[in-house]
Amino acid sequence: MTMPSLKQALFALALTCAPLAHAQEDVRVPLPAQPAAPASLEVTVPDVALVDQHGRQVKLWTDLVRGQTVAINFIFTRCKTICTPVTATLARARKELGPKSNVRFISITLDVNNDTPERLAKFAEPFHPGPDWSFLTGEPAKVKEALVALGGYVPDKESHRPLVLVGNALTSRWTRVDGLGSPSRIVEAVKEAQASSAAPPELAAVDGTAAQDAAAAKYFTNTELVDQHGKTHRFYEDLVRGRTVLINFAFTSCKGACSPITQHLAQVQKQLAGRMGKDVHMLTLSVDPTNDTPKNLAKFAKKFGAQPGWYFLTGSRENLTLVLKKLGGYAEKPDEHNTTLLIGDASTGMWVKSPAMAMADNIVAAVEHLNDPR
Repeated sequence: MTMPSLKQALFALALTCAPLAHAQEDVRVPLPAQPAAPASLEVTVPDVALVDQHGRQVKLWTDLVRGQTVAINFIFTRCKTICTPVTATLARARKELGPKSNVRFISITLDVNNDTPERLAKFAEPFHPGPDWSFLTGEPAKVKEALVALGGYVPDKESHRPLVLVGNALTSRWTRVDGLGSPSRIVEAVKEAQASSAAPPELAAVDGTAAQDAAAAKYFTNTELVDQHGKTHRFYEDLVRGRTVLINFAFTSCKGACSPITQHLAQVQKQLAGRMGKDVHMLTLSVDPTNDTPKNLAKFAKKFGAQPGWYFLTGSRENLTLVLKKLGGYAEKPDEHNTTLLIGDASTGMWVKSPAMAMADNIVAAVEHLNDPR
């Protein structure tokens, strides 16, 4: 066999590479996918009794977390590494957020055998904590229960990570932030948590009682709707003005979330029984006015034990659409309606939003503390 000439070899190489070159023209290199936003953590805060730096007993859930946006870190006073820097970062974030941020800060010890309230108070002193910042210790079993639930427990306290847990207890939105990073990242996480429960900006407070009332009347309008008893109401003046209201969206032929949500809100109703029909109204707006007659709504309301003060509302499609769009509850198809619960007081302009299936205790806390100083 003779060796091929150089010319033949080059020709063969050209034939071999030509298809590859042609194929290369059609290659489509996919762009890297954008990373998905991290999902909210699953956090259930236990209502354990702990002790703060002033020696006062507090319940973690009831007194400190329920209905709040919180930032939580884990420390111990004899720590020689990350505890002081992480707490300093949290203090800078607290300062950046300002005194009216309505955020609660919590530092929980990892060393209950040593960290008495007095030692925690001394550790906290350089960070100038106010009533919005609790440094917590307590019985070992209860502290451990809290640490495990919040993701801060480690068998060896010296190996704990510099994490700050940021969450909104009303919407169950939780995330972890590097406590040795920039304070601005904690601030960002706090604002994201707060935004998860923020009502539409159109409902914000304005200066002056009369001005607030005029703004609310203009926004909500006095569109006429009809309740489950066939009675006509002007939406703002008859149902919203001068009361705290809980507003959700449903329809009677719903095969999905509507029944579970309404059953859940019935539990909220029970807990607010002393105020229902007085200074608190619950308003369930139909997203299906074609089929949701007062008679159908009355049957639906009775099924879940609705009491006076809970209105199931329908009306003409034009009227109902106007109100639903104002509240962010309008959907082209009833099955696509949202499951948000709006909680607000139009006279003060204080509004929050929550998943309708948030814990009943948490929804009640939002109602009870809606107008607390911010």
